[in-house]
Amino acid sequence: MTGTNGKSNGKTNGHAIPSATTQGANERSNTPIKPPPRAVQDLADSCVRFVERALGFKLDFEPETLPVLDHYIEKAREDTRDRKEARPLLAQAIGAYLGEVARRQFQGFWRLEDEHDPRSWRVELEPVYLILRPIELATRALDLPPTPPRDTSPIRERKDEEDDEDDEDENEGTEAAAESEKAPEEAVVPDPTDDLGPALLELDEDDRAAVAERLALLPPVSDAEYHAPSTHLEVVEIIVEALRACRMAAGMEADAHLEPDDYS
Repeated sequence: MTGTNGKSNGKTNGHAIPSATTQGANERSNTPIKPPPRAVQDLADSCVRFVERALGFKLDFEPETLPVLDHYIEKAREDTRDRKEARPLLAQAIGAYLGEVARRQFQGFWRLEDEHDPRSWRVELEPVYLILRPIELATRALDLPPTPPRDTSPIRERKDEEDDEDDEDENEGTEAAAESEKAPEEAVVPDPTDDLGPALLELDEDDRAAVAERLALLPPVSDAEYHAPSTHLEVVEIIVEALRACRMAAGMEADAHLEPDDYS
């Protein structure tokens, strides 16, 4: 990845900002929010209507509403199981709303390089060099397979482990073949560092190691939870705080005050 993370900006002020949560609240209350591109606003408004119609709850672009959006995604995923042609519009609406929540929380700007390809639309943050692709995230979230029943999967996993131990001494070759056949059906715990690239989250190459180290401390979650909007915003907040900490440790102001040209 090429570009600048603004590490040369704001070096003279040097005032510390306590946390992304506090900073986000201050920014939302003290800084006028610039409107997003019309296409984004229309889609985000559609998401508000979809959720209100389905769940009776009106979204208001605050981070606290994202768990409701998580629930709506689960419902929409099941409702569109047999009509997947409806998913692209839903993903665009959900992603636009999520992107707007993040943009307002941390301050940033949308980049729509191809207006005919909403999946490529991205949010670029102002305080640190970080690119989000919320519509791509929503697309993946809707395309996830059904979540297995929570009350039976742990029992099944423990039974599989016991069977493996019983068979290990008898025929290791047969066991290995059986495990190989079962592998595609097993749930894989997602690794947040896998998306520190042009997939969901993109940051400066110099920042990747520090952010990956911080994300490695997070507990594992299911695939569905990992792609949930509320989880995604939490991960973004952790990354923003980690990057701010790195800047302050280097003697710079916590925020880089980036502009769209810094992402060009």
